[in-house]
Amino acid sequence: MTKWLVLLLGASHCLWGQSISWGLRAGTPLNDAYQIATSGSPIGFRSIPKHFTIGPTLEVRLPLKLAVSIDALYRKLEYQSTAGSVTTNRSSSQWEFPLLLKYRFGDGKVRPFVAAGPTFNRITGLAIDNPVEFVKNSAAGIVFAGGVELKAPVIRITPELRFTHWGSENFSHPVNALLKSNLNQAVFLVGITF
Repeated sequence: MTKWLVLLLGASHCLWGQSISWGLRAGTPLNDAYQIATSGSPIGFRSIPKHFTIGPTLEVRLPLKLAVSIDALYRKLEYQSTAGSVTTNRSSSQWEFPLLLKYRFGDGKVRPFVAAGPTFNRITGLAIDNPVEFVKNSAAGIVFAGGVELKAPVIRITPELRFTHWGSENFSHPVNALLKSNLNQAVFLVGITF
């Protein structure tokens, strides 16, 4: 098993004649995961922002300055629920799996790029089983991205901005939508690939 892992990680060159790069992508969300409404009711919510997202990335470079990449990005989600005098912290984890088609401009060591494609998420690790505001554990959306690829002898560094629009909510409180998933997400990421 170790021999195969070393071969995979060390090679990262060709698969059916195409160049492969792998690495890590990490960054910070630029907006909150939830939309919180205020009301005069005794039920209230407060988002507790988490400032990181991280995960592995794999990219296959294609002809015509194109590439296909897939990530597995982890993000911690947390909010506070207050009902009368009782306050409860509720947390979960979100895994996001974007599959992007990328186009690079130019041929130099600094290459701007744009990307787009579908994405899917999965909510896991709910601290409280089935809270009333939890609707479903997965959703699909679309991602648009833009950034710059900086090419060094051994690694590629790719700072980028991503915008995701989700097609449905993972969380939505049944009373006046006091808490619901933010369907528009923005994130700043930096990828380091080999």
